[in-house]
Amino acid sequence: MTQLFLKSSLTQIKLQFFYIVILLTLLFGCISFQYANAAVRIGWTDQVDLAKLAQVNGTYRKALGERVDWQQYDDEFKMIHDLAVETLDIAPVGLIPLTSAVTAGVQVRIIAISFQYGNSSGLVVQNKSGIDKPEALIGKKIAVPFLTSAHYSLLKALEHWKIDFHQVQIINMPANKIEDAWKKHEIDGVYADGISLLHFQKDGHVLVTSQQVADWGSPTYTFWVVMDNEIVLKPYWLQPFVEATLKMVKEYNQNKDKLTVKSQDIISVAQLLKLSPEDTLTLLKGKEYFGQREQSLIFTRHLPGYLNQIGLFLRGLNVMNNVLSDYLIYIYPSFINDAKIK
Repeated sequence: MTQLFLKSSLTQIKLQFFYIVILLTLLFGCISFQYANAAVRIGWTDQVDLAKLAQVNGTYRKALGERVDWQQYDDEFKMIHDLAVETLDIAPVGLIPLTSAVTAGVQVRIIAISFQYGNSSGLVVQNKSGIDKPEALIGKKIAVPFLTSAHYSLLKALEHWKIDFHQVQIINMPANKIEDAWKKHEIDGVYADGISLLHFQKDGHVLVTSQQVADWGSPTYTFWVVMDNEIVLKPYWLQPFVEATLKMVKEYNQNKDKLTVKSQDIISVAQLLKLSPEDTLTLLKGKEYFGQREQSLIFTRHLPGYLNQIGLFLRGLNVMNNVLSDYLIYIYPSFINDAKIK
């Protein structure tokens, strides 16, 4: 009887162990299936930049060895929201929405610089406005979407010229309304970016560019950002993503003069954004792209101060009540520093 009991117990233990092995196998199989079929979800906007070249030629897909799901946005704050609720993995986000988010406690991290705004962004004024020097802006109507890089650059330009922004009629206007106001001569100028700047230049002239504002000490960037838990859980794709970005920057900076309106990548980006190849090439070259050494230097020496500047800017507009004492924890330079670029 005792022997029978022992054999029965042993049989039950073996069966239980067998069932556990089966369940674990199924569980790991499901997890593997999910990872195998998961896509890296990358946000994108209508900016003409190197990320668009990666989008059309599959650079990130090849580097990551995974499917890439490109999700289009026209609102960077919405991108940060989707990062926070985990419906997006990585996003190109500017200084203002980023600083607003981290000051509010959103645990988002900068892992790389996508680009710096340059000559494809600037303050353009009507030729008939009589504005041929900065002092002539006083009393004039200048349109700009508030809480954008353009808004920040405009105020920094006025500060550089020692013009109180209250002396200028700065009008908060969404980008899709500005062109109509321009045509009706309801505004004297606009701080514009991208294809809008090129359109306004047809009967206007640029008073200052974002590149000049950057040279004066107030650069504006778009960063690649992720949530902090992505860094912990998914470094296996973040490192190759950053390395692919830096490799693309290196190749572009070495060969940008060889790009023409007939280059396949330029044609493909033009088709994606419904622009002419000529405008696409102009806007691509109107931004600055930084390599590994430059990005590492910016991350280490300059970025905390820039984020603090933006915080003070937003507090001055009564958008935020406080500025963080230190923005360093929101900057994650390890992927840049550890990148192996051939």
